[in-house]
This record gives sequence, structure tokens and C-alpha cells, in this order.
Amino acid sequence: MIIGGKAGDKKETIYELADLAYHAMVLMVEMGITVEDVHKELASRHIIDHKVKQEKMTK
Repeated sequence: MIIGGKAGDKKETIYELADLAYHAMVLMVEMGITVEDVHKELASRHIIDHKVKQEKMTK
């Protein structure tokens, strides 16, 4: 995926991203992880990132 992206090879990057997504979804099913679980994690990171950005701007 990284090599395809760095080379600007859109077709290769799509192929590798699809492979990554497939394996991620298989693991999610095996472990009982939902899309909502992932969404909550990403949302919590946004809050942390926002606070860190605010702290950096006030220093």
C-alpha cells in the first residue's frame, strides 16, 4: 500500500487498500469488534487531538 501510494500507482494502491480492508474486517468479525467500536475510538482521538492542538496554540 505504501509503495503503491509513494509511486503514485492508483491501481496498485486501491488493490492493497482493498486487501487491508478485507483482513481488517475478518479480524473485526473474529474479535467481535463493530464499526461503532472503531468509530468511538476515532472520535475519542479527535477530542484528544483537539485538546493537544489548543494547548500548543496557547503556549
